[in-house]
Amino acid sequence: MVLNPTTLKKRTQLIVSLFIVLIFCWVLFFILNALTKDEGHQFSYSDAVQIEVPQKHLIHGIDVSHHNGNVPWNHLSELDLFDTVSLKFVFIKATEGRSLQDPNFEVNWQKAKQKGLIAGAYHFYIPTRDPIQQAKNFCKMVQLEEGDLPPVCDIEVTNQVNHQKLRKDIKAFLDYLSEHYHTKPILYTNVRMYSDLFKNEEFTDFPLWLASYESNTIVEADNLRFWQYSKQGKLEGNSKSWDYNVFLGDHSDFASMLIK
Repeated sequence: MVLNPTTLKKRTQLIVSLFIVLIFCWVLFFILNALTKDEGHQFSYSDAVQIEVPQKHLIHGIDVSHHNGNVPWNHLSELDLFDTVSLKFVFIKATEGRSLQDPNFEVNWQKAKQKGLIAGAYHFYIPTRDPIQQAKNFCKMVQLEEGDLPPVCDIEVTNQVNHQKLRKDIKAFLDYLSEHYHTKPILYTNVRMYSDLFKNEEFTDFPLWLASYESNTIVEADNLRFWQYSKQGKLEGNSKSWDYNVFLGDHSDFASMLIK
């Protein structure tokens, strides 16, 4: 069938119009995606630490252990992430399992406080070890006082322990610390373990510190307080990678977290 010139022209115009609409939709999608990518966290590159940091939030921190070696506390205390925003808090590894103690904990704890950083201590939890013995190891090592951050249970692996048993053991560990320090401990974990183990009412009373690096977004949780958004941060004159964190709240919210 041979199309007459008028019909051919109309079909050509229709095809061109549809193509223009498709291009417009494609451009609009990428614009909206860019605008909503970080859910308002306003990520921007920081020359000081050589990563993108969420500049919407003003209370930033770091976490350290003996794996970081000698921590440059003078540099950390003077570090400006962006504008006039500096590091405000630090979580320091204290213990692991039933008996291990971080050899740098006492020095790191003392230096952090000398530099005016608000400090918190964490325990690296081993799923195959008794939870109460682990809690006692931490309590023996860590003396908290007014103005410190609550103690932290760092759970990153299951070691093939049954989920039901692991939830029960973690709850026992957290309850022991709650009674000992008279405050609710913080639960640190990653997104996968949070979804598999801790996304239920049993753990909503415990402040959540979540590690999530895959995108500039974070899961929604009513008890979410801290976000470890990068483990690739840098420090001038230091070749190691550092974990960077942010508190998801204002100064009043942060103050309410501290031990009274």
